[in-house]
Amino acid sequence: MGAIGARIRAARLAAGLSQETAAERSGVGYKRWQEIEGGAANPTIRTLDRIATTLGVEIWNIVRKGGRPRTRR
Repeated sequence: MGAIGARIRAARLAAGLSQETAAERSGVGYKRWQEIEGGAANPTIRTLDRIATTLGVEIWNIVRKGGRPRTRR
């Protein structure tokens, strides 16, 4: 799992969402979501923004190094 995928997974779990639910809410395909979380795919900035919005975190919390994602205010 890549660092971005790990941060997405952590934010998704903190939000209490399954991969399927998060993918559906964000408009990202379920298979694609799995690939992103697993580090097998590199999402575009647009996709990262949709994921961050769905998970209620700022996009920079997903792409930055270190720390846990913070929620949006």
